[in-house]
Amino acid sequence: MSNLTKKSPIIETMAQATVGGKFDELDYKDSVAIIKELASNPNPMNLYELNQIVAYTVDTILDTRLNFVNLIAEVKKTAFDERPKFKTKTEGIKAYWQAIGGTPDRSKVGHKYSGLEIEELSAMPVAEWAEVAAGRYDFVELLRDTANEFEIKTAQKLQNTLYAAYEGFASPIYASGNGVIANAFDPLLSAMQRYGGRAAIIGDYEALQKLPNLTPISGRTSDKIIDEVNDNGLIGTYKGASVIKLDNPYAGFEGYNTALDKGLIYIVPAASDDLKTLKVQFAGSVVPMQEQSIKDRSYTMRFDKHMGAGVVDAGRHALAVYKDETLSTL
Repeated sequence: MSNLTKKSPIIETMAQATVGGKFDELDYKDSVAIIKELASNPNPMNLYELNQIVAYTVDTILDTRLNFVNLIAEVKKTAFDERPKFKTKTEGIKAYWQAIGGTPDRSKVGHKYSGLEIEELSAMPVAEWAEVAAGRYDFVELLRDTANEFEIKTAQKLQNTLYAAYEGFASPIYASGNGVIANAFDPLLSAMQRYGGRAAIIGDYEALQKLPNLTPISGRTSDKIIDEVNDNGLIGTYKGASVIKLDNPYAGFEGYNTALDKGLIYIVPAASDDLKTLKVQFAGSVVPMQEQSIKDRSYTMRFDKHMGAGVVDAGRHALAVYKDETLSTL
């Protein structure tokens, strides 16, 4: 195998299989066989190719699983060395009533430009040489675990960046309550709906399960809502806004702590990128490295992803955050 890219069949097949997409079963079996064959003969070239397969597959998986980020942020995917400026709208054109033939005051569309500090997300798994040589080291599991960990850490970075900025704000862009309380939650939704189009309500399954309690009209609940809750556990829309469940698995191998805070609900309007105040940059692809220790012959791999995230100070934020105090640990 040579000249691997993100478009290589083995990369696309392994990525689709990992995210639950459509893939050919025979292609998947062939791909797994190739990975096992490379691992069974762990010479430097085979190990290099294994490392490339893991890195390209992880990067492709992240492209798919982190697609939701485009809903809540302006996202730029750039080359490794690029440092773009994000444009945020600060003022717009104004119109005035005046006498016929008069000269109106001038106005212009104003913007400001902000950069992001780029950080490095890294993982460095170590395999015992005997495990690799005997073909017992599972590189398929390795790429899945690496992709899962990178996805979780990226989502946590976005959550913590948003919450650090928003917890000091007030309604209509931030509110909290003991549960999802209509008179606290609805003003946030109303404010975000004014941007035009359909807003989206994004959050953890446990928090979103409380929305049906807010839906009865004159003490009655529609049969459609009852059916949606019975079929999916959630309603599909709430007061015109789409309801979207975030993936939020358990973190680690012990206990029942989730990767993301269960109590945060994001209300995202249909706004253009220059109005979005959360900015995200992914700089380059996952960068792989590998080495073998001369001391114990162990095989070490390293994978790095560069990204930055920040909330731009703006006169009007195009995103609202609600915190359910009964679920949140923040």
